[in-house]
Amino acid sequence: MIVMKTTIIYVIFLFLPVSIFAQEAENSLTPEEFEQGWELLFDGKTLTGWKAYNGDIPKSWSVKDNAIYCDGKKGNDLMTVDAFEDFDFTFMWKIPNKGNSGVIYRVREGEQWRQPYQTGAEYQVFGENENFSKTSVGSLYDVYPPSTEKMVNPAMEWNSGRIRISNGMITHWVNGMIVLQCQIGTDDWKAKVADSKWKDNPFFMKSSFGHIDFQNHGSEVWYKNIKIRRLK
Repeated sequence: MIVMKTTIIYVIFLFLPVSIFAQEAENSLTPEEFEQGWELLFDGKTLTGWKAYNGDIPKSWSVKDNAIYCDGKKGNDLMTVDAFEDFDFTFMWKIPNKGNSGVIYRVREGEQWRQPYQTGAEYQVFGENENFSKTSVGSLYDVYPPSTEKMVNPAMEWNSGRIRISNGMITHWVNGMIVLQCQIGTDDWKAKVADSKWKDNPFFMKSSFGHIDFQNHGSEVWYKNIKIRRLK
């Protein structure tokens, strides 16, 4: 009996450090990421480093369950205080079925622009199963569709996203898979933009730098493990 108790205690302590480490790994940098120059944009506790688009204090955004949370009520988008040129950006999200949000990048703010999508491109975040249109998960919204090899987890399960932009080349990942790649300014790019809702927008993706924006599109959404590596 004494041996059995000792064994049980040993097993508990064997798994305890693993559990603690898993919790610590949320919203943190690994030693490898730190060495490679990654920066943590969300500490899991506060909205430090974030603001409302064209505003200061964000409405409808808070920290919930160690994630940045939008309740979907009326309010602004949430945007990084810092602006970035070329970058590699990773994040995780979860959203209800048919929920709608997005990550908009190279966003500029000012009185002449009322919405982030007037200046930046959007990585679409949506609660869906199998959809490969140019407005589906991982698309460059209404411009380029994602690959038909894309795999999205069910509603309210975590997915991983990644956006990289370097020397005008845009790459989108969904759950570790490249689903889209395009080059800004090519004939193909111009044709795709001309066939989109941005065709009459002279500011769309014309800036070489900008903020990163989480969209409030009227539904709940959670974001966590938000990291960036500046490439320029």
